[in-house]
Amino acid sequence: MGRYYSAIRSVVSAACWVVTGWEVAGRDHVPPAGGLIVASNHISFWDPPLVGAALPREAHFLAKEELFSNPALGWLIASVNAIPIRRGMVDLQGLARGIERLRQGGVLIMFPEGSRMRDGQLHPARPGVSIMANAAGVPIVPCYISGSDRPGGWITRRTRVRLSFGPARRWKDLAGPDPDDPPSREFHRRVGQAVMRDIAALRDAQSKSASRGAA
Repeated sequence: MGRYYSAIRSVVSAACWVVTGWEVAGRDHVPPAGGLIVASNHISFWDPPLVGAALPREAHFLAKEELFSNPALGWLIASVNAIPIRRGMVDLQGLARGIERLRQGGVLIMFPEGSRMRDGQLHPARPGVSIMANAAGVPIVPCYISGSDRPGGWITRRTRVRLSFGPARRWKDLAGPDPDDPPSREFHRRVGQAVMRDIAALRDAQSKSASRGAA
């Protein structure tokens, strides 16, 4: 982990603890080395820095190209490994940059649903996470985050940010028996469904844990 990234991560992690009282579970599921996709649900614009700060490894993430139009913001997010990508189209250049980072052994944070889900619910995955995992040949670690969409309750602890990471799974295993070669649209759909099921399982476990803590 680079010194600059490590310093920023330490500051953000400390701030997250002070401001949100966050709880992070399952860091031990994150492989210590090798290319890896961390696939998380997405309910708030706070999610990328929160997931990145919770990970024990340096990570990259895809950010919409419009954010880079602001010089100060663009410099800031680029300095913590943001990769610009154009929305509303298949941005082959942006995807290629992400795949390159994965092939180099990096971690890429992705949000399979494609954008923020303001209703807080889980929605079907788009094919991007499967395409990236297949192209780079890397496993996928599911992540579930809650409470990031209610910042008004952080300081008073009426709302607590919680992140849970699950075991890494090979993209071929996620597709089920007899995976297609080359991957078809149906293959990518099955992988996306499996990723969202893993995220849902983390959600359910997190909910049960929170209920026991409140009892």
